[in-house]
Amino acid sequence: MPQPDDLRRYDLNLLVAFDILIAERSVTAAARRMGVGQPAMSSALARLREMFNDTLLIRTPSGMQPTARALELVGPVTRLLAGLREDVFGDRNFNPGTDTRSFRIGISDQAEAALMQDILHAVRSAAPGVRIIARSVEMRLGAELLATGAIDLAIGYFPEVEAGLEVATLYHETFVCLFDAEACGIRPPLSLDDYTALPHILVSLRGEPFGHLDELLQKASRSRFVFYTTPHFLAVPFLLHGFRAIAAVPRRLAENCADAAGLSICPVPLPSDGYDVRMAWHRRTALDPAQTWLRNIVTDVGRRKDKSRPL
Repeated sequence: MPQPDDLRRYDLNLLVAFDILIAERSVTAAARRMGVGQPAMSSALARLREMFNDTLLIRTPSGMQPTARALELVGPVTRLLAGLREDVFGDRNFNPGTDTRSFRIGISDQAEAALMQDILHAVRSAAPGVRIIARSVEMRLGAELLATGAIDLAIGYFPEVEAGLEVATLYHETFVCLFDAEACGIRPPLSLDDYTALPHILVSLRGEPFGHLDELLQKASRSRFVFYTTPHFLAVPFLLHGFRAIAAVPRRLAENCADAAGLSICPVPLPSDGYDVRMAWHRRTALDPAQTWLRNIVTDVGRRKDKSRPL
């Protein structure tokens, strides 16, 4: 790493390339994002490796992964670039009516179904030139993408606050039963016997065929048969239509799709508390006018959702 009096010997523009390479973890994607050719981005990576005397990115079967040294550099480089953009070169004013920037939001599919239409209506109404780019995230991935600046905002289930992040609760979510009443030969509401007698579809981001409701069933000395596990909430309504099966899904997702899919909804016959859907962002963007504007829109939409009555 160069000493302060040696900085003139180094091309600090390479730090921008480093920031994008770590975020994208793909030379091709990084080149596209920077608006340069792949050979130029490959050359930048080679120069970065020489600058930091480290491989930085290693090719693996699952894609390019950062080295330990690269992860150490993420925080300092991100803070440096954010400071330059916001404090040195940034326009502290934000005019939604004329702005044409892109916001990147990491969001789970069920939160996207519940919130995004209202968010887009609000954004399009106030800022017709602004673009929203959504990206699927999990808990740990969302924190990592916020830290690297790959996304501006994350929306989903974040039970713990990672270092450097701030969070706000948008709305409280509960689980309901979703099923095809005709295919199952049963009408709502369901008793616990009805619930456990039906085969179950379970949504699990990590592919585990055991969830929170199974823990509650164990306490009641009951069990259910989970015959299919999927990481996709939005696939469940299509799977249930015309099929003798049941799934416990977030209430707002069920309400959005039940009529279109010809499905029935009723409360889960178990004392489940549900969970909070939260918005997370990095502290370095806390005072940015554009980011604050976006967070205010998401907060307003979330508050309206929180006021909607449960079943």
